[in-house]
Amino acid sequence: MIFENSNAKSKSILIKIILFCILITSFTLVLRNLGHSKIHYWDEGFHAMVARNLTKHPLKFTLYDQPWLEYNYKSWGENHIWLHKPPVAMWKICISHFIFGINAFALRLPSAISLVLSAWLTYRIASDLFDKRAGLIAAFLQAFNPFLFESVHGYRFSDHIDIALLLWVQVSCWFLLRGIRSGKRRNYILSGVAMGIAYLSKSYLALITFGIAFVVWFVAWYKRRSRIHGESTDEPSTVEQQESDHAITDGEDLRIRLSDVGLQLLVGILTVAPWAIYCLIKYPQEFLWEHKRVIDHLNTNVENWAASWDRPLFEYMPLFYPFFYAALFAVVLCLLVVMFKRWRLPELFVLAWAIGVIVPHVLAETKTPSATMIAVPPLLICIAAVISRAWQRRDWFYTAIWGASMLSIVAISFGSALVHSGKWLPGTVSNRGIGFFQFDGIRSFAPFIHKHFWIIEQLIIFGVLLAFFVGIFLISKREWQKWISFGVRIVALVIAIFCAGRYVHAAYRVTERNAQIPLYVVSGERIQRELPENVCFFLDDERTGAHFDLMYYADRSTYQINNVHAKSPRNVARQAKEAREAGAIPYLFSVKETEYSYPLLMEGEVDVGNDKKQRYRIFEITER
Repeated sequence: MIFENSNAKSKSILIKIILFCILITSFTLVLRNLGHSKIHYWDEGFHAMVARNLTKHPLKFTLYDQPWLEYNYKSWGENHIWLHKPPVAMWKICISHFIFGINAFALRLPSAISLVLSAWLTYRIASDLFDKRAGLIAAFLQAFNPFLFESVHGYRFSDHIDIALLLWVQVSCWFLLRGIRSGKRRNYILSGVAMGIAYLSKSYLALITFGIAFVVWFVAWYKRRSRIHGESTDEPSTVEQQESDHAITDGEDLRIRLSDVGLQLLVGILTVAPWAIYCLIKYPQEFLWEHKRVIDHLNTNVENWAASWDRPLFEYMPLFYPFFYAALFAVVLCLLVVMFKRWRLPELFVLAWAIGVIVPHVLAETKTPSATMIAVPPLLICIAAVISRAWQRRDWFYTAIWGASMLSIVAISFGSALVHSGKWLPGTVSNRGIGFFQFDGIRSFAPFIHKHFWIIEQLIIFGVLLAFFVGIFLISKREWQKWISFGVRIVALVIAIFCAGRYVHAAYRVTERNAQIPLYVVSGERIQRELPENVCFFLDDERTGAHFDLMYYADRSTYQINNVHAKSPRNVARQAKEAREAGAIPYLFSVKETEYSYPLLMEGEVDVGNDKKQRYRIFEITER
């Protein structure tokens, strides 16, 4: 007994050490070049400006703090009062600015911290549902996810808004799981509070936690009802149920009542209510308009993000899971079969979470790339659970799934390489696929399946390999089954390690970009020192979103004269007159060599690296 306790304690310490190494390495890596000075247009620029302005007035959310030009409250890109996103994420950035100053490092640090915390929560949730091995694998996959790294660094169509939503959804799910295990209402209350904070990070997507709670309650109610009527929802299976100190066993009732689900929702509403009431009183038209636009995503083409049903599944989601998306897809399909056969909590919880995020986004008219980010943890837990069950329990069913999924990656990569080299003549090359199959007929109703048909090719190969492994196992002699399973696991492990190396390297490459804009950093500091606060700039830099760079570092309202998204260039003379009448001093900030007839106020050169200097000039736009 003493020996067993000592062994368990040593194992627990080892797990904690591995988890600590994963988290600290991830945090160290994501901090690399985190303070790169470029403020990115989608979406970081907007949130950076609002958070910066919050340092002056924490309860007044503004984009253009001094709107010198006429604006439309329905146009969130040039608005004054800015309620396009809820407040929590920008408050967190504001606090970081208070502590570390106005700079890009402070802007992104809350995202870096949230990434590590969310990976730790993935470990806790996966450990409670499956086992600690699955928890470590899932935490690793989330801690080094390249898409999340890009979001933290501002390179993607997402930033701290989506990272904050991810974190608080996970907090809510963790407390929900604790409530299901213990039956204690304080956990449902805490889950509701976290769900409310998630809503205050990015609106209705936070309701996924309520959806999970309702699904789990319904299944628990149905199982109890079936037992009362003498039915059984658990059929015999060859798949052994994994249990651990933190797993929910088959014989344990799910301790969740409909009143618990209602309590969670009520607490979530009460958490959101103060902010909603405040906005309705202070800024009713902006709040109601933005609220309407959120709902419009369901049946309206908002900002030209409408797409066919298959775009989230076959174009957006592969970005989250590089190198192994099709394998993950296959694993989820297999776990769906397991869930429908056995209705156990681990599979039910993670699949309700993932499907509850993905299906509404597939059905909605407007589809954005980052909307399924909160499905990352449950999907990573799915593949981690299969790997853990295959390796730790040596279960032939999960071994076959893992082996087939890994080998299908190799088959597609190898086949595509052969086709590209010209050694295989049949078919044509599809995107990262072999290209033997061409179904132009699907283009009309599934254009993104057609575009990324390599995913279907890999799923087909997975199905063939899975059937082959299962068949070989069933027809082989008992003494050979052990060695067949062992061989498949070793091959799958080697491929998985190779993919993990590429995965971490992809995250490392994100931190190498280090996008700098020293011109606006240096000139912005000079402007704050030498020019009054009522300055209004018109910027001739046509790089999309360049006005956010100047506005963030100079803390002066800036309007871009022209860019690729503008219907036509601004009438600078007319709008400068409008700004002057509003009390501003209009200036032209020029990065071009164009000769202007306005009086030159100041100029300078900034070292932009590689022994290059960039000149800027500031002209005063005078009346004519």
